[in-house]
Amino acid sequence: MTTKRLLIGIAVLLCAGLVWLFLTFFERYTEEKDRGWGSEARRNPFLAAEQYLAGVGLEPQQAENISVLNTLLADATLFIASSSQVYNPQRVEELLQWVRDGGHAIVVARTEGFDFEEGRSEERDWLLEALGVSMLEGHGDYYFEHPLQPLLGEDAELKPEQSPGEALREYNRRIEEGQEEEQAESEKEKPRNPDVDPEDLVTLPTAGGNEAQLHFDASHLLYHPGIEDNTVEGAPVFFAKVWRDDEGVPFMQFAQGEGVITLMTDSTMWQSHRIGHFDHAYFLQLLAGSGDFVFLTRPRFDSLGLLARQYAAEFFISGLLALLGWLILRARRFGPLQPSPEIARRSLLEHISACGHYYWRDDQCQRLLRGQREELLRRLGATDTSSSARQTLSKRLSATTNLSEHNIIASLWGKPATSEESFTEQMRTLQRIEAVL
Repeated sequence: MTTKRLLIGIAVLLCAGLVWLFLTFFERYTEEKDRGWGSEARRNPFLAAEQYLAGVGLEPQQAENISVLNTLLADATLFIASSSQVYNPQRVEELLQWVRDGGHAIVVARTEGFDFEEGRSEERDWLLEALGVSMLEGHGDYYFEHPLQPLLGEDAELKPEQSPGEALREYNRRIEEGQEEEQAESEKEKPRNPDVDPEDLVTLPTAGGNEAQLHFDASHLLYHPGIEDNTVEGAPVFFAKVWRDDEGVPFMQFAQGEGVITLMTDSTMWQSHRIGHFDHAYFLQLLAGSGDFVFLTRPRFDSLGLLARQYAAEFFISGLLALLGWLILRARRFGPLQPSPEIARRSLLEHISACGHYYWRDDQCQRLLRGQREELLRRLGATDTSSSARQTLSKRLSATTNLSEHNIIASLWGKPATSEESFTEQMRTLQRIEAVL
C-alpha cells in the first residue's frame, strides 16, 4: 500500500514539473500570412473601392442593370463599368436625363471588339454616339504588370516585356538560388507604386494647390472635336492627355444640365489590384460627390466548383435522405414475397386453351353445349319433335354432313358430355351441322 502511494506521489510531482516547465518557457506569438484574395474579392473586383468609399462616409451599392436609374436620387453617382450596358437609345436618353437632373455618371467606354482599321466596333456604342465621341488607338505597348504577376505574387518582380516562358524560367531560377529570401530581407518596405515613367502619368490639379497623379491605360483613347476647338457644340468641359502629342485622351467630362458625365477608357483603375497605386483612390473620392455611389458592373456568376463547395452539405444531406427514403420504401412488405409476373405475352391458342380449361373446371361447359344445341335446333325448326321426326332429320343431316346418324342424335338430343373428349366431339359435330345450314 505504501509503495502504491509513493508511485502516485512521484507521478503527481512529475506532472507538476512538466506544467511548470511549459509555463516558464512557453512564448506566445502571432504571425500573419498572406493567403491571397478571398472568395468575395475574387467575385467582386471593386471590393477595395467599395470599402474605401465606405471608410470616407459614403454608402456604396451594387446594381446589375441600368434600370437602377429609376431608384437613384439626383445627387448620386453611378459608375458604369462598360458603356455596352447602356444598350439602346432609350436607355441613353434615360441616363442623360438623369444626369441633366443633377446626377453624376462615370462610364467606361467599351473597348472590346473595336477595329481601328475600320474605325468602328462590332456593335454600336449608343452613348458615345450621343455624345459625339469616337475611339482612337493609343499606345499598344502599355502594360501595368506582367500577365503572370497575379499568379506568382507581388514579389516575383516580372518585367512587362518578358514572355511567359522567360518569366517562369527567371522565377524558378530565383527560387533555386534563394535570391527571393535575400531580397525580402534587404528590402524593408516595398514601394506602393509600380515603376512607371513619369511621362506616362497624368497629373491633375486639385484643391489647395496639390496635384493628383494617375496612371491610365492608354491603349485606347477617346476623341471629340471639342478637344481641339472648344467652341464646338457639346465640347467636353474637362479632359487630360497622357502625352502632349496624343490626339485622344483617356478621360473627359461633359456638362449635361445640372449634372456631369465622365467618360473613361480604363476599366481597371479602381479595381482592387490597382486602386492603391498613385492617387487613384483619391481621384475616385473626388468624383464620388456626397450622395450614394452605385457600382453597375458586369454580372459575375459563381463557378461550378464554388457552388459545389458552397452547397456540398445540402447536396449530401438531401442525397442521404433520398437514399434513406428509398430503403424504407423497399423494406415495406406484408406477407410472403410474390413471384414476379411474367412479362411475355402468350399466343392466341394458349389463351383459348386456358379459357377452355377454366370453363371446364367451373362446370360451365354444359351451359355452353346446351346453348349451342338450342340455337341449332331453333334454326332447324326441331325444338319439339317426336322420335320419328328426329330420325328423319338425322338421316337428312347425315346425307349432307357425312356424319353418322348416331353422332347427330347424340349431339342434338343426347346427354351432355362428361369428359373433355366427348365434349369436344359433340361441339365439333354441332359446328359441322351448323356449317351446312
